[in-house]
Amino acid sequence: MALANYVQHWINNNETPKQIKDIVGYCIRRENGKVFEGWDEETIESMVTYHGTKQTLITMYDEDGEIQGVLMWYNCNYEDGWDFVMDWEEDDLDGDTIFIAFLFASDTEALKKMTLKLIEKEPDVLTKKLVTLRYRNGAPTKVDMTTKYFNKILKR
Repeated sequence: MALANYVQHWINNNETPKQIKDIVGYCIRRENGKVFEGWDEETIESMVTYHGTKQTLITMYDEDGEIQGVLMWYNCNYEDGWDFVMDWEEDDLDGDTIFIAFLFASDTEALKKMTLKLIEKEPDVLTKKLVTLRYRNGAPTKVDMTTKYFNKILKR
């Protein structure tokens, strides 16, 4: 099945175009101007749809249907960097690392729920290396994470 067909199938069976726009708006409001630096809204929409299609997107809603959190990740190798994301490289399911690339939460409860959902959807997060990127000294810098992160979040 061609990528366009996967995308259409995902849209038909999951998030609607309006929900995708809502997710994009939430991410833009929650980020610090560095995560999507230089990205236009259409590119971010493509990224959200891409993650939805490959089932590496978790979106948490409150009882009123308002977005409370968004989490996206990649399966890759430890040596992969931000170029992996920028070049739209395909996930490496046999990779040794899970890259938590986009994580936005309105509160601790949403973060807890997304963490539990991540463990449920991607149990390899408990055994593979975990990395994320943080801006340090004006540049994105890889940060190693451990499963202690999950314990800390879930204890709150």
